[in-house]
Amino acid sequence: MRVKVMPSGPEVPSDELLESIRGVLGKEMTLRGSKVDPIAFGLYALIVDVVAPEEEGMVDKVEQAIAKAPLVTQSDLMGVSRMSSHLKV
Repeated sequence: MRVKVMPSGPEVPSDELLESIRGVLGKEMTLRGSKVDPIAFGLYALIVDVVAPEEEGMVDKVEQAIAKAPLVTQSDLMGVSRMSSHLKV
């Protein structure tokens, strides 16, 4: 799953935001990668790829977990694919 995450403010370092997200993911979820997407005036979004089992309701679980991270103000699901395919960057 690829999720676009907005920090609580431009002063939040991307590595702290990433650790905040990592801390709320369930044990069955793995953070596979991340990329900083600059927006403007120091504001950025963090694009994260999360690997999780193909189970009913897992997408919702991942979205809810990321939304609970302390430094996250907004998160949007960008796409879901199997690991055999690739989401476009």
